Amino acid sequence: MSLDKTKDFLLEIGTEELPPFQIGDLVSSLALNLEHELKKLALAHGPIKSYSSPRRLAVLISNLSHKQLDQPIEIRGPRIEIAFDSSGQPTAAAIKFAGLCGVAISQLDKIEDKKGALLFHKTIKPGQTAFHLLPEIIINSIKKLPIKRPMRWGKNMGPFVRPIHWLVAMFGQEVVPLEIFEIKASNYTFGHRFHHPDAIKISEPKQYENLLTEKGYVIADYNKRQQKIRDQILAATNFGSAVIPEGLLAEVTNLVEWPAALTGSFNQRFLELPKEVLVTVLKNHQRYFHIIDDSGNLLPNFIIIGNIESKNPKQAVAGNERVIQARLDDAEYFYHNDLRHDFANLQGKLKTITFQEGLGTIYDKTVRLKTISIFIASKINASVINTKQAAELSKCDLATSMVWEFPDLQGTMGYYYAGALENKEVAIAIKEQYLPKFSKDEIPASDLGCVLALSDRIDSLVGFFGINKIPSGDKDPFGLRRLASGILRIILEKNLDLDLKKALEIASLSYKNKFKNTEEIVAKTMDFIYERLRSLYLEQGKSSNVFRAVLSRMPTNILDFTKRFDAVTSFSQLPESEDLIENYKRIRNILDKTKYSGAGGFNLKLATEEAEKSMANIVINETKIIEELFQNKKYFLVLNELVKLKEPIKAFFDAVMVMCEEEKVRQNRLALLKSMRDLFELVADLSYLVSGNTTTVF
Repeated sequence: MSLDKTKDFLLEIGTEELPPFQIGDLVSSLALNLEHELKKLALAHGPIKSYSSPRRLAVLISNLSHKQLDQPIEIRGPRIEIAFDSSGQPTAAAIKFAGLCGVAISQLDKIEDKKGALLFHKTIKPGQTAFHLLPEIIINSIKKLPIKRPMRWGKNMGPFVRPIHWLVAMFGQEVVPLEIFEIKASNYTFGHRFHHPDAIKISEPKQYENLLTEKGYVIADYNKRQQKIRDQILAATNFGSAVIPEGLLAEVTNLVEWPAALTGSFNQRFLELPKEVLVTVLKNHQRYFHIIDDSGNLLPNFIIIGNIESKNPKQAVAGNERVIQARLDDAEYFYHNDLRHDFANLQGKLKTITFQEGLGTIYDKTVRLKTISIFIASKINASVINTKQAAELSKCDLATSMVWEFPDLQGTMGYYYAGALENKEVAIAIKEQYLPKFSKDEIPASDLGCVLALSDRIDSLVGFFGINKIPSGDKDPFGLRRLASGILRIILEKNLDLDLKKALEIASLSYKNKFKNTEEIVAKTMDFIYERLRSLYLEQGKSSNVFRAVLSRMPTNILDFTKRFDAVTSFSQLPESEDLIENYKRIRNILDKTKYSGAGGFNLKLATEEAEKSMANIVINETKIIEELFQNKKYFLVLNELVKLKEPIKAFFDAVMVMCEEEKVRQNRLALLKSMRDLFELVADLSYLVSGNTTTVF
């Protein structure tokens, strides 16, 4: 073996076609796992580069150290009084320690620490070679890959994401002695399945990428392959503009190794179908890129990204056009067939479609949506009449042939079919009810769309919590976190003044005695939404202390929550806030220690000290001012007003003994403190605002 100080290392796992949406995570995890294992074993290295394609995951690590550095090892042994007896002879403990260190007792050292002298031995552990360590490093890295549904194949094979056909593991010019899944590592890779199916010998790791490109017809670099696809699409579009969604581009990049763009077309008559139908067929079902004109209108053309340089491009295009023709023929039939039926009359068919086991049918959900929607509409000043119609029709398109065949079009087809009823607002709401579909998606633009979107999510949350289908850990099979985040985004971005807890209560009641513990369900659902709000604030780098301070008051109106949060955040950054917090904590500590119940209230006639009477009058006056500010949700001014109590509170505690011996006077003074504490706790629990820690994130 060469004694070069560093060598390049290459690992490639050759497989059957991998799931396109998992490739990115798999190869990045493989690179990170290898990096972690190398760091753990103190093996230095240079840049790490990952490669991937539908049939391979690969990592190239440059300048990997030939071996570990020698490691000094320090071993502490028994204390001297234990290691030697009274006559100075070594005990069994000393003999055992020397044996452990592999030296004679006379070769052991003695050191001192705080507790006295003890035996000690220092040695050097020689570093192992990378070549020797790499098999274990590779195996550990592969075992830790995030494989969601591992496969087994053959006898004693797997589990892995897909069957493995070859394995490359090279350290410099040498093959790492490794076998996994009964596949021995070699220095042979394989090129394109059709263009170059034969083995390709790799002489050294750094040849890998160029060798595959020049000889194997494989562009192993994901970014280069994606850019080539983008360039080919633009070059193939000599009329109109190709639409290149990033998600589709990423998927197609992981479906091909040697991209080749072709341009196809379909019958112009299909342009009479809703645009979304055509795009769904082209994009979601065939992975084609559609083309639009300067006005954004769809053209009867599309771009195909093949995985082979066809010798007969016209024949390849014709084959794809036949597939599209058949799919669009079906879509055209479904669309015109659906239009023959009265859209509103499809409600009856919803009784045959299950929403969720334990939660009834889609028809049942529609009935519940109407109840919840009417409540929400009345609170945000949306049309109640249109709300009722929109709720009744909201799920009717689930009973249509088009949505049955193309589920992605739910809501969209409802928009077109409801449009025939000549109520544009209702039609738009039906289309918008599923927004936002993901974290960065747009929210409904119309008020009625917001009503439906909120009602749908609230009903689902309450229902799934009712049958105990609650997310745990990172598992959320029903997407409830996404639903809760959608509720928050709609309320906050549309500035909707809505009591969310009341909406949840109405939703739970609309299940008509299906759940016995409705109060508990509502409470758990509300806590779940608060947790999503906390996560939202976390993403924005906001204070955890302020969040907990406001949460302690449990505002059930999310807008009100944010107003309090903003007010407390602004106030906590002022110098005056520290005095306010200290006064509050002093008052609360006294009340907590005495466990004062608050019975009876403060009686000015029992006040004996002037400072006590003065404090009482100030509290009475400030209560009127603060409560008015609070009712008008001027929370920052409430907190600012409380600062005025600083000096009176100091004078009160300097002159008045709260815990005096006389029971009635003592209880009366505690009642005064409780009145003061109530004012401090109107907006938030200020005890969470620990000085110097108000910007801590979650």
